[in-house]
Amino acid sequence: MRQFSRKIIDWQKHQGRNNLPWQRKSAYEVWISEVMLQQTQVTTVIPYYEKFIKTFPEIKILAQSSEEQVMSLWSGLGYYSRARNIHRTAKIILSKFKGEFPKDFKSLVELPGIGSSTAGAIMSLAFELPGVILDGNVKRVIVRFKGISNPIDSSKTQKELKSFAEELLPKNSFREYSQGIMDLGSMLCRPKNPVCGNCPISKNCKALELGIQEDIPFKKPPKAKKEREIDWLLISSKNKILLKRNGSKGIWKNLWLFPDKDILGKNNISLLEKKEALPKIIHNLSHQKLNISTVKYKIENKDRLKIDSSHSVWVSKEDSVKMGMPKPIKEIIANYL
Repeated sequence: MRQFSRKIIDWQKHQGRNNLPWQRKSAYEVWISEVMLQQTQVTTVIPYYEKFIKTFPEIKILAQSSEEQVMSLWSGLGYYSRARNIHRTAKIILSKFKGEFPKDFKSLVELPGIGSSTAGAIMSLAFELPGVILDGNVKRVIVRFKGISNPIDSSKTQKELKSFAEELLPKNSFREYSQGIMDLGSMLCRPKNPVCGNCPISKNCKALELGIQEDIPFKKPPKAKKEREIDWLLISSKNKILLKRNGSKGIWKNLWLFPDKDILGKNNISLLEKKEALPKIIHNLSHQKLNISTVKYKIENKDRLKIDSSHSVWVSKEDSVKMGMPKPIKEIIANYL
C-alpha cells in the first residue's frame, strides 16, 4: 500500500468522521447521501437525508412514489435536477436491475445524475471496490499535495486530478481511504486556514513546502452573474394561499411558486386588497442573481378570482410543506403567514 494512502487510512480510523448517518450502509443510502452532498455541506444535508430515508427507506418505495413527493422532501435543498434524477434512476434500477445497484462503473455512470465521482463513491463506500472520488474536498487535497498552480476548473487541471487520483488509489481498504481523503479535505485541508500541523501527509505536501497552501486551489475569475427581477403576489383567502406550478423550462422547473402580475392579469388584481410589501430577497443561483419582490394581498372570496385550475391551487400553510417549492417560497410562507 502506498505511503500516501496508508497514512490517510490510519488517520481516518482514529480522527476522521465515523458517525455520519450514511456510513457503512447500503449502496442506496450511499447514493442518496452523495447526490445530496453535491454542492451542499454535510451539516445542511444530514436532516434532509434522515427525513428522505425515513420516507423512502428502500429504492422500491422511492421508485413507486410520485415526483411531487420526492420534490417536497427536496424543497429548500436547491439544484432540483438532482431530485428529478434520483427519481428517474430509482425507476430504472427497479425495472432494469431488479432493485439492486449495479457494481460496475460503466452501468453506474449510465444512470441519470450519477457521474464518475458519484459512481466512484458508490463503488468504494458501499461495495469496497476500487473507485475514484473527486469531490471538492478531494480535489483540494490533491491540488495542494501535488502543488498544482493552474486554475482548478481548467481542463488541464481536471485531467491531472483524475490521473493523480487513480495513481494514489490504494490496493485495498477502499472504503476507509475514500472516506479518509474526503474527511481530510473537510476537516484539515480546508479552503481557508488549513490545519497543516495536524495533517498526516504534510511532510510531502508540495503546497506546504512552497508556502502556497493558502493560495491554491483557485478558479478562473467568474463571469458576472445576470440579474433578474421577480415580482410575486402572496395572495391569501382565509386560511389558504394561491400557488401556481411553474413551467417545465428554466429555473425551478415544475415547482410551486406564487403567481406574478403577468399570470394573474389586471382584472384579477383589481379584486385584491393590498396588505403590505414584504422585504426584498436576494437569491443567488449558480448562474444568476434573483432580486425578488413580494407583495402580500388578501381576498375574502377566492372564487371570484379567475385562475387556471390545471396549473394553480389554493392550499393551506400546513399542506404547502408537502409540495415541491424553492427555498424563497418556503421562507416567505414560514415568515409571513
